[in-house]
Amino acid sequence: MINVCLYDGANYKRGGPELIQQPLADNCMLWIDIEQESAESEQHIFEQFDCHPLCIQDARRPRHPPKIEHFSEQSFVLLRELVAEHEGLAFQTLQVAGFVGSNFLITRHDKPSPAISSWLENSKLAALMARGPMVLFASVTNSMALAYIDLLLDFEPALSEYEDTLLATQGDTVLRELISCKTWLRKLKRLHSYHDRVYLALLTHLKQEHSDEVDAIHSATDVYEKFERLNSLSALYYDLAGDLIDGHISLTSHQLNETMRILTVVTAIFVPLGFLAGLYGMNFDYIPELHHPNGYFFLVGFMAFIAVALVALFKRNKWL
Repeated sequence: MINVCLYDGANYKRGGPELIQQPLADNCMLWIDIEQESAESEQHIFEQFDCHPLCIQDARRPRHPPKIEHFSEQSFVLLRELVAEHEGLAFQTLQVAGFVGSNFLITRHDKPSPAISSWLENSKLAALMARGPMVLFASVTNSMALAYIDLLLDFEPALSEYEDTLLATQGDTVLRELISCKTWLRKLKRLHSYHDRVYLALLTHLKQEHSDEVDAIHSATDVYEKFERLNSLSALYYDLAGDLIDGHISLTSHQLNETMRILTVVTAIFVPLGFLAGLYGMNFDYIPELHHPNGYFFLVGFMAFIAVALVALFKRNKWL
C-alpha cells in the first residue's frame, strides 16, 4: 500500500502514486508512505528520488540496528517503533525507514505503523507539511518516542511495588519476574542508545549543514531530548532492577546462611557426644569404666555438661 500526501503551498491532497510529481514544483512538499508493497513498486519510487541502493537494502532488511546516513540531497534514517499491545515490559518493534529530502519524505515499513497512521489521519498534517519534510519526520518520530515513554512510565509503579514488597515477598516467582524485567530493560537500553546516537548525529548535521532551518533544528532537538531521556530512564530502571535482583539474592542467601549456621551449631554439639557414644560402644572385653557401678551416669552427665557448655559458648559468641 502506498499513501501519498501532497501539499503545494496552498492545497493539500491525499491519494496514491498518481500524486507523485517529478520534478516537484516550488513550495511543494510530498510525503510517500510505503507499507507492505511489492519490491518492484517501491523500487520504482526509490529510483525516482535517487535513493542510495545500500540504504534501500538496509530499509528492506527484517532487522537492522537504527542508523543514519547523509548524502548531498537527502538523509537516510532507520529507527525502530514500538508496536502492538504489550503486557508489562514485553514489547515488539517495527523497523521504520525514512528518506528525508529537501521537499519530500519517504517512509517505508513492513507492517502498520501506529505513529505514521495517526499522522496520516491528523487534521494538522497540511500545516505540518508546510513546515518542511524534516519537521514532519521529527513529528512522526516524536510520536514514536512518546510511545516508549508511556511504556516506561507504565512500568514505574510495578518497579516501585517490587521495591516495597522485596522484604515481604520471597520466592522464585518474584526473582523470575525481576529477571524478566531486567531482560526487557536491557533491550530497551540498547535500543534507545542507538536512537540517542542517531538523533544526535541528525541534529549535529542540521546545525552544521542547515543552520538556517531553525524550525527543523528545534523539532529535531525536541525529539533528541526525548530519546536522551528514554536512554537515561531505561538505564536507570535497568540498574534498579539489577539492584533488586542482587538484593533478593542477598536476602535469600542470608536466610540460607542462618539455616546453615543453626545446623552447623547443632552438628558441632553432637560431634563430641557422638564420639563418646562411639568410644564406649566398642566391643572390647576390657574397658575400665565398663564395670563401674555409676559409669553410665558419669558418662551421661559428662555428655550433658559438654552439650550445655557448647550451647553457652555459642550464645556468648552470638552464634545462636
